[in-house]
Amino acid sequence: MTVLPVSITATGIYTPRTSIPSADIDSANAWPQGRSEKLTGVARRGVAAEDESASLMASEAVRAALAADAADTLDRLVVASIMAEQPIPTTATLAARRLGLDGITAYDVNASCLGFLQAVEGAAAAITLGTSAKAAVAAVDLATLGLDRADPATAPLFGDGAAAAVLRRSDGASAILALRLETYPDGAELCEIRAGGSRWNARQPPPSTKDYLFRMNGAALARLAMARLPDFITRVLAEAGVRLDDIACIMPHQASRLGLRFLERLLGGKRAAMVDILADHGNQVSVSLPTALHHAVTTGRLRRGDLGLMLGTAAGFGMGAMVFRY
Repeated sequence: MTVLPVSITATGIYTPRTSIPSADIDSANAWPQGRSEKLTGVARRGVAAEDESASLMASEAVRAALAADAADTLDRLVVASIMAEQPIPTTATLAARRLGLDGITAYDVNASCLGFLQAVEGAAAAITLGTSAKAAVAAVDLATLGLDRADPATAPLFGDGAAAAVLRRSDGASAILALRLETYPDGAELCEIRAGGSRWNARQPPPSTKDYLFRMNGAALARLAMARLPDFITRVLAEAGVRLDDIACIMPHQASRLGLRFLERLLGGKRAAMVDILADHGNQVSVSLPTALHHAVTTGRLRRGDLGLMLGTAAGFGMGAMVFRY
């Protein structure tokens, strides 16, 4: 077991000013009232306005976290996102400028819905090695910009937002006990935005403008998760040296109502320990996990000394989990 002596000292979120109820999506598409919420489990979701850019939302989430931990200056900022504000420079660079941070390490990661855990892994490794003393890990996504608004399975499911956490070297009471990320690329075509990169772009247009929009085979992704998650969770808990019964709070990626119900069945008697905020936020892609963490901390569901489990799946097909003592 490799223990990282790293503590999550503070969290923060940024919620877009506008929250769209599912009833509005039903009306816009001339769907029966109640259809979107019944299908997805999402009652409302944040939708960023034109002036709420990725760097603004990420920096405000970091600022909110720093309000609870402002003793020292940040020396590292990692931003997780599937949709950078622009190709270059990084969203982390633009957010650092908004925060007035000079000379720090700043970079982006994109691991789809597991981006926050990927970013935590890098920042925690730097803290453990001694190359960083205080790091902020932020996640930001404007998922609603990439949706096919006529698709009843995905248009009502996703929401925008940002969330962040501050990491420091632990005094011994807190630690990351296990952090594992695994990718099985046989699911690479099940969850995609095909255009917008070097394959299809302004110079090499895609076959259809819909290739710029998100598409997902939810049923096939669910089958992969159901087949692989049970063994994955068992291995992560074993690596951490804990039992499922020891976990005080489970913070899953808010993938979908189907995904959360599957986790409830898989985790059995731990249903009460699960954070479920899907109805008010939707699937926020890389932001779902840190928003669930912030919710757990601010509502008292995760207290100092508790064991927490963050868990999710991602496009690819990817799985990720972190067991930590908060």
